[in-house]
Amino acid sequence: MSTPSKRIDWRKHLTSLLILIAFAACALLLARNLSAGPGRPQTDDIVLVVPDNLGQDNRIYVQAWEDAALEEGVRLRTMSASDFVRHGLNGERVFAGVILPDTVHRSMTTALVNQISQFVQDGGALMQVYDAGILNEKGFYEDGASRLSTLAGVQYGFYSTLGEKMASQATVYGQPDAMVDLHIPPGRWIVSNGRAVLSGYGQDMLQYPTLRTHGDYAGKVLLRSEDNSVIAGERTVGKGHVLFVNLPLTYLKLRTDGVLMHGFLSYFASHVLEQPRLSPAPQGVGGLVLNWHCDARICIDATDKLIEDGVFKRGPFSFHITAGPDQRQFGDGLGVNLAHNPAFAEVVHGLMKQGHEVGSHGGWIHDWFGLNVTEDNQATMETYLQKNADAIEALTGKPQTEYSAPTGNQPEWATRWLDEHNVKGYYFTGNIGQGPTRTYRNGRRDAHIWSFPVQTYGQYATIEEADMAHIPEAEIAAWLTSLVKFTTESGEIRLIYFHPPGAVRYLHAIDALMEAADAQEARKRFRWHTITQMADFAERREKTVWQTTSERGDVRVTAENPDTLNELTWLFSADRYAEPRVEAGQASVVREGNNWRVVAGAVSKLTIAAKLKTGT
Repeated sequence: MSTPSKRIDWRKHLTSLLILIAFAACALLLARNLSAGPGRPQTDDIVLVVPDNLGQDNRIYVQAWEDAALEEGVRLRTMSASDFVRHGLNGERVFAGVILPDTVHRSMTTALVNQISQFVQDGGALMQVYDAGILNEKGFYEDGASRLSTLAGVQYGFYSTLGEKMASQATVYGQPDAMVDLHIPPGRWIVSNGRAVLSGYGQDMLQYPTLRTHGDYAGKVLLRSEDNSVIAGERTVGKGHVLFVNLPLTYLKLRTDGVLMHGFLSYFASHVLEQPRLSPAPQGVGGLVLNWHCDARICIDATDKLIEDGVFKRGPFSFHITAGPDQRQFGDGLGVNLAHNPAFAEVVHGLMKQGHEVGSHGGWIHDWFGLNVTEDNQATMETYLQKNADAIEALTGKPQTEYSAPTGNQPEWATRWLDEHNVKGYYFTGNIGQGPTRTYRNGRRDAHIWSFPVQTYGQYATIEEADMAHIPEAEIAAWLTSLVKFTTESGEIRLIYFHPPGAVRYLHAIDALMEAADAQEARKRFRWHTITQMADFAERREKTVWQTTSERGDVRVTAENPDTLNELTWLFSADRYAEPRVEAGQASVVREGNNWRVVAGAVSKLTIAAKLKTGT
């Protein structure tokens, strides 16, 4: 039996042991708290901070950002201003980056501005857009510069001295490398006086709403205006980073100019935060959709010449037909007359056997329909959409799945009509420079159908326009091959379109395009797609639920799709991450340029982990 003195010694040892365990527990808790504190995000999500009183009528502004994030493969969630302030009260930071959007979040409290500043100082990343926070909580401009000028790195918003002149319409330019980093393809910008200037269909140099800036910029300038205002720049602030974008991205996207919102959102996630991103392309391999428009009888001989040249041995392409007997007006007999032209029908069947997709090019009589269709004459004009759709279905044996509007004229009712008739995608003359997207027009979003914005060369989109402007064929060839280079290196998808008669006039340029694509396709770095193929892929990709978490130096991606994850691809920066590991599911991992490319197999669930490199 133990003596009393021995029992006392045993209790002392036990007490010491309990104190040691408690100390260790406290140390572990402290370490965990530190790991969740400033500079150590537990998730790679980006937060869109919106006003507390955001009403249902303004929900469209948030949805535009959410759609852009889905399409760019970026993790984004929305948080109210007061929730953001509360999240920072204890110093924790459970997300990697913050976006302050334009238009919808002009008025901000001083508490929010201070919390945002602290977030950046402690290691967070901020994307500060245009007029965000330019008004105080009472809805008034402050004296002097905007309160967020200090974070932006340049003074702006001098309403007290400039009034309405604090804003202007400006031509925007940068360097070609900056445009490519923003996923803006060549042609959407043109080189003028050694600078890459943003352009658009019908106008060589576009002007954008900007806020005048004053003083030097302490950081890397991405874009400027002709009055030397800073239009976009990035800089280090404290332990964090700020991307300042002096353009109304939300406003522009809602008015069919979304390429800038998409480009800067992708840049913020990929270049500033170096986050994993879900590629927009199958297997992460970039490519082009080539949309042929056959709208008149003269198209037939030109198509034969392109077939003889071997153009249609490539692809698959999207081949759209205006099927009626007339082209410019009723009774002119200049149309394809598809139902009564067995020779051409046989040619089209041959294209289908090669894998090309046949679609509808509008409303039965190309020029007449394109010039006369409006928002107010649906009852009259939808008849011609139906006639053309019926002719295509009679030829192909299946309902039409893709569409292009004659002269690019597509009223909103026509888009709704296509959606109701299960058309998957349409070529579009808005959102120039973008890949496949959900289009917003006049504050409304397309319901289910995907739009495929056409790519332009400055103010021109078709070879016929280039021909009329006397643009040398070598110049067009250089642009077309640069699009192959752009999609190959960026992993993006874009659409270009031709009419066969115009293509025949620039056949050497078409051959140069095909040869450039052949070379990259042989290296498995480029693919042709049809509108239908890419719409199907985009629809399936959109159903994917995925998230990222960070723990002990690992970033982990978990993904799930109700159908299959097959060919969906996650990109990891090779500068920031070691080679990713597949922890669950099936996927291949390859190094491509500056990225690790993780391509999912035919599974419905996937887990990928990648270790952060030392110092990142």
